[in-house]
Amino acid sequence: MQKLHLLPFTERHFEMLSGWFRDPRELAQWGGTALAHPLDRTQLNHMLDEGGFSPPARLCWMAGDDAGNAVGHAQLAFDWRDGVARMCRVAIDPHKRGEGLAVPMLRAVMEKAFSHRQIERVELNVYSWNKAAIRTYLRLGFVQEGIRRSSARVGSERWDTVMMGILRPEWLKTEEAGSSVSMGRVLPA
Repeated sequence: MQKLHLLPFTERHFEMLSGWFRDPRELAQWGGTALAHPLDRTQLNHMLDEGGFSPPARLCWMAGDDAGNAVGHAQLAFDWRDGVARMCRVAIDPHKRGEGLAVPMLRAVMEKAFSHRQIERVELNVYSWNKAAIRTYLRLGFVQEGIRRSSARVGSERWDTVMMGILRPEWLKTEEAGSSVSMGRVLPA
């Protein structure tokens, strides 16, 4: 499995990341319905600004390969009071999809989240039709916890949102077992 390095997301990545989303539907898949297409500097600067708090409200990274090429992006939004990190805005460069980069990138993001002792839970939301992403999250040990039906409106479509989470003890157990092949479980909705 390829090892990826997390690099701080900076303004020099803005144009590259914005180019990964060709239309409003692709942008909504990545960033939710609150973002407007095309993704612009104002929206991206807002994400960066959230990292300037102490402790940060959000951290953003680009994933780089051994050659120094940016191949992915991911973010963590923090609820420090409750000890929860929400993994969000996950994307692999469209030209690199299918190369097995998501698992190593997301493992690195999860390591960042759980490196903060007060974080007990990492959670995420993923649209129910995104089966490839759901398989990836299950492989990492996430548990499907429920479905928010018809929770997002994108154009004339309504999308269901799958809620997934992993607790610190579950993460530690998958790490000890060499979790690259572990399978998550699905809880009844």
